[in-house]
Amino acid sequence: MTDTPTAISSPKRAPARPGGPPDGYDILILDAGSRQSLASTRSLGRAGLRVALAECFAECDPALPVLAFTSRYSGSNVVLPNYATDGQAFADAVVEFVRAHPTRVVLPTADGAIAAIRSRSTELAELGCALALAPDGALDIANNKDRTLEIARGLGIDYPQTMQIDSMDDIPAMLAEFEFPVVLKPTISWAPNSPVRLKVADVIDEAEARAVIREYLGAGTAVLAQQWVGGRREGVTMCVVGGEIYACCAHAAYRTSPALGGASVMRESLPVPDDIYRAAVDLVRAIGLEGLCEVEFRRDVRGRPYLMEVNARLAGTIENSLHSGVDVPLRLWQWASGQPVRRVEGYRTGVRTRWLHGDMRWLRDNQRRVGRPDSVSKSRALWIFLSEFARTPHYDCLDLRDLRPAFAELQATASAVRKSRS
Repeated sequence: MTDTPTAISSPKRAPARPGGPPDGYDILILDAGSRQSLASTRSLGRAGLRVALAECFAECDPALPVLAFTSRYSGSNVVLPNYATDGQAFADAVVEFVRAHPTRVVLPTADGAIAAIRSRSTELAELGCALALAPDGALDIANNKDRTLEIARGLGIDYPQTMQIDSMDDIPAMLAEFEFPVVLKPTISWAPNSPVRLKVADVIDEAEARAVIREYLGAGTAVLAQQWVGGRREGVTMCVVGGEIYACCAHAAYRTSPALGGASVMRESLPVPDDIYRAAVDLVRAIGLEGLCEVEFRRDVRGRPYLMEVNARLAGTIENSLHSGVDVPLRLWQWASGQPVRRVEGYRTGVRTRWLHGDMRWLRDNQRRVGRPDSVSKSRALWIFLSEFARTPHYDCLDLRDLRPAFAELQATASAVRKSRS
């Protein structure tokens, strides 16, 4: 395929719900290639809701199935234009789908889709459809790392030593202020001049720093330089309604891919630590976030937590929340559709979940970056990877009641291994 389609719907259809429109859906979940969209599809499908799925054209590899498209709970699969190159066409296609198939909620789960569709919330509302996102003003803050840190500073929430870099001329001041290694972050992940999401980078000398800063600035975003904090990563996932916390689940992320600021590939549910919970609640209330959000921290060697970032969307850790007994997608749908949201009073702790594809990628990347921040020796990395099979019972994408996505993930993993070897 070479031409970008406007919107392609598969003939797959679920039976109409009693009393519901024959060609309508309770929710359209975007970013169907992501694990969080698959987890949401399963959660809401099992709750009896009619689910449609969509993914942008650029994420649909003709040689591989789209992850959530293979789920038994999908009532319709839709391919949309590429939001990275034509966000308006992507949003137009979403609106047209809702117009043709009355849909109560649209849920984007990735930053690119959020950036493309968020301006159309009023138009969707006129069609009787809610966009499951926080208010625009809160999103603007949460999606901008510098503005988030400004609010954190006013609340007295600790974060790593930080300096904003607006031009290459600021580099000498950064070198005078920081010791390597240094973590470099774009202030916005989806920059105006970049067709892909910009990722956090660690740099260990001036040459690397200059190269990464030049890349970020060229993409149209300022840069945050931060001290590296090397302790445990912890996070709190919350469902917020009217400023009140209706559900929360804390986790520790033991490994991520990429190593700094990447998706968690191995995590465990924790009792909610008081220090990060208080900071997270104060922060989301000050920002004005509603619906779903995740606040991430990292502890230093003394155990002191430092704010890393806020995600005002579903994250990969959703699998851990679900296995721990916190059905985040269902509460997000209830909030967006105006239904009563049931509070969660507790959840299971010590639940370990693993994204095997991502953990394999972590192992490969670690062997290439031994000696850099957040790396371990080659032998220790191999032991960590292999011993995890004896400790972790839950794997992302694997569900005995819905097996086809697991086979789709296996195909993607095999393809990635072949490409890596070549």
